[in-house]
Amino acid sequence: RLWSERFWNKLTLAHGCYWHRCAFCDTSLDYIARYDAADARTVLRWMDAVHAQTGRTGFHFVDEAAPPALLRQVATALALRGAPYAWWTNIRLDRPFGADLARALADGGCIAVSTGLECPSDRLLRLMRKGTSLREAARILTVFAEAGILTHAYLMYGFPTQTVQETVDGLDFVRGLFLRKVLHSAYWHRFALTCHSPIAAEPERFRIRLLPHDARFACNEIPYCEPRAADHARL
Repeated sequence: RLWSERFWNKLTLAHGCYWHRCAFCDTSLDYIARYDAADARTVLRWMDAVHAQTGRTGFHFVDEAAPPALLRQVATALALRGAPYAWWTNIRLDRPFGADLARALADGGCIAVSTGLECPSDRLLRLMRKGTSLREAARILTVFAEAGILTHAYLMYGFPTQTVQETVDGLDFVRGLFLRKVLHSAYWHRFALTCHSPIAAEPERFRIRLLPHDARFACNEIPYCEPRAADHARL
C-alpha cells in the first residue's frame, strides 16, 4: 500500500550497496558494486529542494541498502527540525540496527522499512552470503516494530539446494513473525538466476548447471538445471 496509495518523492542516500556480497545479486554491475554515499547535510538539502519543487512531504529512499550511520545522522537532523517529512527506505538486516537507532529513525520521521529476508534458513543465508541470521533478523524486525515502524520483508523460495523441509520451516518462521506482530507485510517470489551474480560465476558451488542462454543486461535471467531439486513449482 505504501507504493500505491500516496505520492513519494524518490531519492537515494547512496549509490550502490555497502555490502554487495549477496550471491544472488548482480554485484558485478556498477549500480551495486560502486558504493558512494552522500553526507547528511547534502541529503537534507536535497529533501528541502524536492519538497519545494513538489510541495510533498513524503520521501522514499530507494537505496539498495540504506547505510545505518547515515540514516542516524539524517534522522537526528530531521528530529531537531520537528520531523517535517515522513519517509521510508530499504535496509539490510544488519547488527547496527538496535532499539536506540530504531527509535532515532522513528523520531526523525521514518514510518517503514523494507528488507530482504530472502530464504528464512540459516544454512541458506550462509550459502548466499547474506551476512545475517534468523535470530538477528527477528531481533531487528522486533526493534523496528516496537519503535512504531512498519516492516516489510522480501522473500524467495527455490534457491539452489533448498529442500522442501527448509521451505516449510521458512514459511513457519515468517508465520511466527506475523503472529508476534513484528512483520507487517511480506512478498514471496521464486528465485531467478541472473547473469551478473556470483552464482552465475560459480554455479558448481551451488550445485547447478547453466543451460544455453543469450543473457544481456535487459534480459539477464539464466536458465539452469539443478539435479535432485525439490518440486518448487508445487510448493
